Amino acid sequence: MKELWMITFYGFIVGMAGTGLGAFSSLFVKGSDRILSFLLGLTGGFMMFIVTFHLLPEAFLLGRLSSTLGGILFGILLIVLIENNLNKKIDNSFIRSSLFLGISIAVHNFPEGLALGSSFLTMRELGPTLAMAMLLHNIPEGLSISIPLRINNISPWKIVFFSILTGIPTGIGAFIGGYIGMISNKFIALCLSFAGGTMLYIICDEIIPGAKALHKGRGSSFGVILGFIFGIILYFK
Repeated sequence: MKELWMITFYGFIVGMAGTGLGAFSSLFVKGSDRILSFLLGLTGGFMMFIVTFHLLPEAFLLGRLSSTLGGILFGILLIVLIENNLNKKIDNSFIRSSLFLGISIAVHNFPEGLALGSSFLTMRELGPTLAMAMLLHNIPEGLSISIPLRINNISPWKIVFFSILTGIPTGIGAFIGGYIGMISNKFIALCLSFAGGTMLYIICDEIIPGAKALHKGRGSSFGVILGFIFGIILYFK
């Protein structure tokens, strides 16, 4: 039982510290609309990399084509439904972008936590390495949630708090993964594809158009490209 609580503790630290550090770093971002547009494009490009090289490939490997595509479509439809309701209450596109990204990141942090808990249980030598990799991986995700809020001048402590919340599912997933062991691949694939679908829609409908609307120049486009390249370097390093 003590070992299970340690695994859970690692899960919460990995999820919450990673996104929290990313959010904290965003508080030092000061600049013009051109710089903020570039940074928003940068986060969009990085999230695009996460979808194309991480979430969806793993979902296709773990699940069937039909279930993975179903997860993507379900994720998109759910975000559209939420968006229709939020449009009546929140008219700021940057706040909506941050909220939607937070939801999708929280969803994909859960199966990551499952993988972390299972690895500590079945492959002890891999667990700490995977935990460190996930923590580093969560830092730019925390930044991606925070930049839209930063643009809208939300309170710094609210930005950090909201970003940390998205890391909680990692700890929950680690507890379940450590307690049960191996989780159904189909369930993990469904979670990953669902998160991929929501994130893909948010990037295309909110993040990239929002970055371009903030500044009409090429800065946001270069940011998207560099964010995508940064993801590749981080992944293959």
